[in-house]
Amino acid sequence: KRSRLWRHSDILQVLNKPKGAERVEALSLDMSQGSRIIQLSPKIFEEMDNLRLLRFYFMDHWYENPTKLHLPQRGLEYLPNTLRLLHWDLYPSPSLPSNFRPESIVYLKMHESSLTQLWEGDNVHLVNLKVCDLWGSKELIQIMDLSGVPNLEELNLGGCRSLVEIPSSIQFCRKLTTINVMWCVNLCGFPSDLRLTALEEVDLYECRRIRELPKLPSTVKMLRLHESGIKQVTAASIGHLTQLRTLFVGDIVESLPSEIGFRNSLEVLWIWGRGPKVISIPDTICNLPRLVFLACRSCENLGSFPNGIGRLERLETTYIDMEGCSKIRSLPSDIGGLERLERLDMEGCS
Repeated sequence: KRSRLWRHSDILQVLNKPKGAERVEALSLDMSQGSRIIQLSPKIFEEMDNLRLLRFYFMDHWYENPTKLHLPQRGLEYLPNTLRLLHWDLYPSPSLPSNFRPESIVYLKMHESSLTQLWEGDNVHLVNLKVCDLWGSKELIQIMDLSGVPNLEELNLGGCRSLVEIPSSIQFCRKLTTINVMWCVNLCGFPSDLRLTALEEVDLYECRRIRELPKLPSTVKMLRLHESGIKQVTAASIGHLTQLRTLFVGDIVESLPSEIGFRNSLEVLWIWGRGPKVISIPDTICNLPRLVFLACRSCENLGSFPNGIGRLERLETTYIDMEGCSKIRSLPSDIGGLERLERLDMEGCS
């Protein structure tokens, strides 16, 4: 007679013999507990017409011998249209049921799934969806047309290594705050204009096929570009980012623009050289009043650290990994002015 089930034994009983399934409104199964293989019927949820929350998840990511849910080759045939939250890690089928109408869904999370696409066809209107998190779905080739998802706030496609394109219809997602496509190594189609007025975080780490930084709104606070195909970071591309707090850049051509020193909001600056192209760091970074973390890694042609670094009164960590920065011969003379400095790492400063 219960409407909400989260005990392992109770849920297994319902999945094996769905007695009283019409009463169930929430199923939450931590699959890192137990070590069973459960063969699900394709119509297992057919009687659960009041189901609003469905979670098959891993509380502990470092699991061994977890509970595994198997579906027949034809996949799942039914999901209730009443679902508002769907969280199914390791979802075993290439798509969700074709008759599933997810207009009510607010939160969609399917980590490391076998999805190649979410739904067949483009006529899906997810007017209530706020979070779409398909992290690690390595077989995912495409996502849905985003023009029918006007309230989307977070799009996480990190690790979707087969994904080739983010549709231009992302421009309809006016409430979007986060775009994460890190490790999407085959992603080559990416909108050139992302001036979405709510956007705060853009992660393009290891997107090697993306060559140009898209136009971004001034609201962006976090930008990760290292290991991507973006080799130029210019004043024109980041100079207007007045709220930028965290910037990761990689094997850029020559140096950062001097205008970086006028981003008073910047707190974290990480330069990952990974090659010979970064030859200097602009002295203007010593004007950043809020900078607390400065990292220069593998910048093998970087000849010196900026003079005036002692003015960075809030700086707590300077991280210099001389696995790459082997040409730096001395520290700036005013480094003693960093009274809050907790860690100075110069490993490999040959």
